[in-house]
Amino acid sequence: MDEFYTVNQAAAALKVHRLTIRRYIKEGNLKAFRAGGNIRIALPDLKAFTQSFVPKNKSHKELPVLAEANFSFNDPIFRLKARLGMNRPSEKG
Repeated sequence: MDEFYTVNQAAAALKVHRLTIRRYIKEGNLKAFRAGGNIRIALPDLKAFTQSFVPKNKSHKELPVLAEANFSFNDPIFRLKARLGMNRPSEKG
């Protein structure tokens, strides 16, 4: 008899989020069936999935390179001054 995994168990085994497992099932990449209202994944199907599945590369957005990325002491951030004593508890003896 085959061993069956729940979505959470399969997610833990593959080290992915449980919603990722559900997406793989929805896309048809991972075979699963419903048993009593719960999704079950057979161990041979999970092993076949791990052998054949190639994950998509995550697309990273490139950040725009600013023409002028140099800072100077004229920058407003350097002109900020802290307010001392505003949030400190009073030192009454």
